[in-house]
Amino acid sequence: MLRSLLISSCFLCVNFVHSQVFNVGYTNEAFKNLFTNGITYIKTGNAFFDSVMVRRLDEHWKVSSYSVIERYKEPDQKSTALFITHQKPIRDNQQDRKNDGIIVLMPAKYFDEGADYEHDPVDMSKTLGYMFFNGFHDIINQKDEYRYLKMMLVPINEGLSIINEKQFYDLEDILNTNVSNAIIEKHKGLVGNTLIIHRDQIVHTIDIEKVKSSGIRYRLLADAEYKEVIEKEDPNHYMLYFGNNKFTELSLIRIQTGEIIYTKHFHNDVVSIPKKELKSIFVFFK
Repeated sequence: MLRSLLISSCFLCVNFVHSQVFNVGYTNEAFKNLFTNGITYIKTGNAFFDSVMVRRLDEHWKVSSYSVIERYKEPDQKSTALFITHQKPIRDNQQDRKNDGIIVLMPAKYFDEGADYEHDPVDMSKTLGYMFFNGFHDIINQKDEYRYLKMMLVPINEGLSIINEKQFYDLEDILNTNVSNAIIEKHKGLVGNTLIIHRDQIVHTIDIEKVKSSGIRYRLLADAEYKEVIEKEDPNHYMLYFGNNKFTELSLIRIQTGEIIYTKHFHNDVVSIPKKELKSIFVFFK
């Protein structure tokens, strides 16, 4: 089903912009259409997962209206489809470790209700945006995907809200920089929090020795502890998101609310968080 996340955009069907949680569509009209006509969630067929998704949409989707339809039904052509697909991991030798599910936003006119989007790759050039679940940690079992829905939908919603509010249209690569700067500026000065790191993340994502020597507040957790922390929703706990795929996204997400406080986009496959970005995220946890 779903897993790691990322948002991508195409302008004038030529240039692409990729960002973990923000993006425009092919044109101004496709982007503005999302705000005007809303989104349509297309169910996966997993009753429990779908119930959590609908609840999270009801709680956290604020940027537009939303509706829900059954799997294999056709969404209203004026809406933007929200659905789940999969994409092969970029590293074949890590295929057993990478959750390949994606949340996708696509103009409904490009959505094929007869396609098996749970298994067939989507043409990402036709999407408004998408986000990989494996950014939270390398191994996410399908049965646990629902735990991350709030922390995916809220950042997407927040990013789209900023783009709409500030009219960040047709700026191509500048779009993601502007959105990142707006997020970081909003939360400047926020300190005294705890960084939550899943043990699977330290393999390639973060230098744990630098974390230890930094003097920040952090917790390095095994899978069971990680899930417990998510459930407790401590307002001072922030999850590390590092979506390493064809493009790479780094974010900090508040567990309690799903709010994003820091985000950076890399236009290439970055296997670990750069020193400069480590310093930038550490300030939130002093």
